[in-house]
Amino acid sequence: MSNYGTNNHSHRDEENQALLNGQPIVVVEETTFFGRTFTHVHHHRKRYFALWLLAAVSAISIVLGLYHYHKSQGNDVFNLNGKKDHVCESDRSYPIAILLSIFFGYVGIDRFYLGYIISSLLKLATAGGFGIWYIIDIILIVIGGLPDHNGCSLIAP
Repeated sequence: MSNYGTNNHSHRDEENQALLNGQPIVVVEETTFFGRTFTHVHHHRKRYFALWLLAAVSAISIVLGLYHYHKSQGNDVFNLNGKKDHVCESDRSYPIAILLSIFFGYVGIDRFYLGYIISSLLKLATAGGFGIWYIIDIILIVIGGLPDHNGCSLIAP
């Protein structure tokens, strides 16, 4: 007769003890700050990922929503002073900016390339704004909303 579906915990304990060579299972509680933090994050990693994902989706929605709202109003989306300036063309390449943003944006290389030194150092220090700034910069470069440090649009190939 089979023991399938029964709760035979003593048999399982005997198997575990055999696998551990007779050593009892010892649970060590972390006493250092980093140990407790690691344990806490490990136990709640799905919640932290969901929170990060919610923040990223919210930030992307806000950026794209504002972009489309201003564009539908007929405003120049990124000219905040209201004056129509002459259009200048940067010496920096659009495809290179996209590639740098995708592959190295989390350390701020895309911002270094475009000439934003202070924000690139902040992006480097925060690992791409904990991933959210990284995603927003990719979107801004793709839609053309992030010019170089002089305000000139990036050149297409």
